[in-house]
Amino acid sequence: MYLNSMLKKMLPYSVDIYWLTIVIKSIVAIACISLLLPNVDAIQCWQCNSAIDKFCEDVPSGPMEEPEQLHDCYKKMYKECVAEDEKHNYTFCRKQVQTIDKETRIIRACGFIKASQDCYWTKNPPASTLVCQCEGDGCNRSPRVSYHHWIWLPIVLSLVLQSIFYH
Repeated sequence: MYLNSMLKKMLPYSVDIYWLTIVIKSIVAIACISLLLPNVDAIQCWQCNSAIDKFCEDVPSGPMEEPEQLHDCYKKMYKECVAEDEKHNYTFCRKQVQTIDKETRIIRACGFIKASQDCYWTKNPPASTLVCQCEGDGCNRSPRVSYHHWIWLPIVLSLVLQSIFYH
């Protein structure tokens, strides 16, 4: 009741409390549903080839929560997967260990067509390739913290509290 009288004093015109309650509950419901939606940020992968850059062989295995602290030689390799056209929607990272005539190279890249297995071998002498794929930022490293959902917390909390004290 206190909130009712307070709202009536604050609002410059007469508002039907019933409809205001419905609006508040709708906003709370929409906010809660949006919290359940996945974050649509592009995936970030290591993108390099050890034949071109020797640092690609051994990228850092620690958490990727603070990529700005990486050494400069690694910063250029850890980047967001950007589609070159509409056909390539990158959704995972891939690592290939390719051996040709006893020379091994590592290729790290973004992927858009998933294989049925997370890891598989291809052999076509004199070449053999181990291909592994994963869905997290930085392939097998700690995922980046996403602030998308935390933005809604104060909004939802204030609306929930308002609807609780409203009745």
